[in-house]
Amino acid sequence: MSSFIALPQGLKEETFAKAIQEFRSLLGENRVRSDQASLQPYMRNTIAEVADVRKPSAVIYPAAPKEIQGIVGIANKHKIPLWTCYGGENEGYGSAVPATNGQIILDLKNMKKVIEVDQELGYCLVEPGVTYDELQQHLKKNNINLWLDTPAPSTGVSVVGNILERGSGYTPYSEDFLFSCGMEVVLANGSLLRTGMGGIPNSTSWQVFKWGFGPYVDGLFSQGNNGIVTKLGTWLMGPPPPGGYMPFCIKFPRKEMIADIIKPLMFLRQAQIVPNACALVNAGWEAATCFANNRKNNGGFLKKGPGVIPTKQLMDSYDVGAWNLYGAVYGSPEQVALNWMYVSGTFKAAFGDKIRIITEKEAKNDPVFEYRKQLMMGGITQQSPLDRWRSGGGSMKFSPTAAARPAECYQQAKIASEIVNKHGFDYLSEFSFFWYDARHVVDLRFDRTQPDEMKRAYKCYEELMNVFSKHGWAISRTNSGFMDKVAESYGPAMRRLNRTIKKALDPNNILAPGKSGISLG
Repeated sequence: MSSFIALPQGLKEETFAKAIQEFRSLLGENRVRSDQASLQPYMRNTIAEVADVRKPSAVIYPAAPKEIQGIVGIANKHKIPLWTCYGGENEGYGSAVPATNGQIILDLKNMKKVIEVDQELGYCLVEPGVTYDELQQHLKKNNINLWLDTPAPSTGVSVVGNILERGSGYTPYSEDFLFSCGMEVVLANGSLLRTGMGGIPNSTSWQVFKWGFGPYVDGLFSQGNNGIVTKLGTWLMGPPPPGGYMPFCIKFPRKEMIADIIKPLMFLRQAQIVPNACALVNAGWEAATCFANNRKNNGGFLKKGPGVIPTKQLMDSYDVGAWNLYGAVYGSPEQVALNWMYVSGTFKAAFGDKIRIITEKEAKNDPVFEYRKQLMMGGITQQSPLDRWRSGGGSMKFSPTAAARPAECYQQAKIASEIVNKHGFDYLSEFSFFWYDARHVVDLRFDRTQPDEMKRAYKCYEELMNVFSKHGWAISRTNSGFMDKVAESYGPAMRRLNRTIKKALDPNNILAPGKSGISLG
């Protein structure tokens, strides 16, 4: 019987034990752990599969790029796979669980430096262990008046990790990877690369000019396994002047209205009258947010067992709309007043008295409105509002994209709700509207302690993936259990290209094999 919880595929125990000793000689005993207690956080799997499918073999805690260079040297020598974990960025997408059994978790949480924040131009350069709340505290401590763009939730989430996974927030800077600028990366051969303008000695524009010279390579390190990012720059938003931020919520009474909502919304978005990533939240997601934020309701309840709660019951219990639109206007007080006239006038013209329009004045410190207000100004949020909605710890986020066209979003919502309800689960949905696309996140919540429910959740997610792919609706992010299947949906040419790049940069397949369906195995 092995003395390790798991071993990398095809590796003998004595070879692995020798490698562990070499890692400990490099880093010390306390920063290389293989005991059950140390590995438990990296086995907290929320997806619908048995617990022993993706066990890590050990966890390593480097504190500097030079140490990572030494680690990849040992990994190459013994052909040991490393699964990089930045911290908190994959809630609902597999957490820190590796793609295959026996990978060593490379946890970068000890790399905590906020290297630079430039208030004049509004950018920062951070190491991967820096979380959104830590960066926020750094800004406050140093009286730097800049806004972050944060995901929900953001406490404990790595800034670098979220950006590399192409996560997003809700401010006008919501396309987080687009607003990243300059990386430092340890490649699989141990060399150190600085992208963009970072290759120029003493560069003054590493964090202000993204492109550098020649091919743009930063994308190779997002949602991929071609290198280990040790520093990353990102742009921060200068806040509007006092009185220059106005969040709003509009509640719509019928779920069939989604197409009619999107037409005026996209006019306002593309005209930059509403410049942020607006969230269109269905009754289930909004009800869960109400419960999580302890908002008083008309006999509301915690979802305790299986079965589908009718939309009307959710609306009556929690005073929510069938769809709930959150957005904001930004600028000078004069701009805000003028743009708010456009926003409210546009929706009143389209829907008349069928809708409820809520601003801070009407919200009267409602905690759910306050939660969304904080998100749209880059505030820190503590937990997902869905965490308390369904017991049992199961969560798989299904994340297809849609062209932000009324008919397409309506069709996606209709098909997703039918599939999810057919399998006995609530349709918990949020559409986020960016430049031309709508990102449709469905959070499939289930009880991992119930084998039957686990099977239904797996089949439900699989059917969503298959049906959406047939409609031409690509999945933009997924959990470790479905990465290979999602990669297949993008066709053989893309898989061949990714494999060719992987073979060139990581011929020993040591960096997170299986990540995004990319591996040489």
